[in-house]
Amino acid sequence: MKKTFAITVLAFLFSASSAVLSQEILDGEQIAKLLVGNTLQADYQEGGECRRTFYEYFSEDGKIYGQEKRAQQASGYTRYLGTWEVKDGEFCTNVGYGHRGGCSVFEKVGDAAYMRQFDGFAIDRVKIHEGRHRPCM
Repeated sequence: MKKTFAITVLAFLFSASSAVLSQEILDGEQIAKLLVGNTLQADYQEGGECRRTFYEYFSEDGKIYGQEKRAQQASGYTRYLGTWEVKDGEFCTNVGYGHRGGCSVFEKVGDAAYMRQFDGFAIDRVKIHEGRHRPCM
C-alpha cells in the first residue's frame, strides 16, 4: 500500500512539474537569446493541412533571412528579408512579404518546440534549429 501511494505521489509531482514547464512564457530578451544565431521553422495550417512552411534565420545585427514555400508552389522557396528587435521587453519582427509581423510571445511546449503568439494569432509547432538551417529544396 505504501509503495502504491509513493508511486502515485511521484507520478503526480512529475505531471505537475511537466505542466509548469510546458507553460513557460519567454520575454523578449529570452526569445532573442534563443533565436539569435539560429533558425526558426514554422508551418501555417488551415483546415488541418499545411499551407505554408517558412524558415527564418536571426542574425546578431538585427536582420532576418527568411525562406517560404506555399503548398501550391511547385518550385523552390521564395526568399525574403526582415528585421528583429527587443522593444519594451517584447521580441518584435518586421518581415513584410505577406507575413504577419509585430511583437511575439513564445510559450515553451516541448523540447525545442514553442507556440508563437502575436496580434491574436498563434502558430504552434514552431521549431528552433541550431545555427543556420537550410531546408531541403
